Amino acid sequence: MTVSFPSVLLRRLGCCAALAGLVALSVTGCVRLLEPRKSDATYYLLDSASAPDTVATQAPSADTMGLRVGLRAPRLASYLDETRIVTRHGPNAIEFSEFHRWGEDLDQGIGRTVARALEARPGIRSVEMVPWPRGATFDYLLQLHVSGFEGVGPRPPEPEADDDAPPPDGHTQMTVQWTIRQPEVDTVLAQATAHHRTEEWRVDDYGGLVARLGRGLDVLVDDVGTQLQRLHRP
Repeated sequence: MTVSFPSVLLRRLGCCAALAGLVALSVTGCVRLLEPRKSDATYYLLDSASAPDTVATQAPSADTMGLRVGLRAPRLASYLDETRIVTRHGPNAIEFSEFHRWGEDLDQGIGRTVARALEARPGIRSVEMVPWPRGATFDYLLQLHVSGFEGVGPRPPEPEADDDAPPPDGHTQMTVQWTIRQPEVDTVLAQATAHHRTEEWRVDDYGGLVARLGRGLDVLVDDVGTQLQRLHRP
């Protein structure tokens, strides 16, 4: 016995097949998909004048008796926990740049820069960032709390502004509290705050801002390194 499908069901099957054909046709080239738009942002990395140029060229320390320092993850003020670079305008207004950004998490960038600069100082064998290797032991632990790390000044002129005057000057500022602790009992051995400020920073010069903040970290490293030497002095 022959079973025939109702004509309505046949028409529905035909519509489904036609729709599937149209979808396949669009995927194979009749409909051009949009390409991802290239980002207009510029990305920056922190660096230190006192650290080696690159990690690859940094030779292992020959001082086998030098200090081993464990660097805890730097703590950032919440408004700094951003990939967008922060500038401050007046006492209360801040701005997050959409087109000038950190190339890594800022806490990681600060930790990396401080660790490399400390390792370049005499008397320090190694500085390990978290996560620490299993079983690692240290002579001292270092904690950083970053409460200021930005440029300060008037807002730069808008791109469509007709004024040919150069952008105004501001300044850069860094404030980092550092604490050295005894590893076994987590006792505070030394604590202080490093401040660094530079004048005559042009408010649209983000490369200059990053370089000046890196020099601020050199001041921090000098303070910490000097204190470590005092603590370890026989």
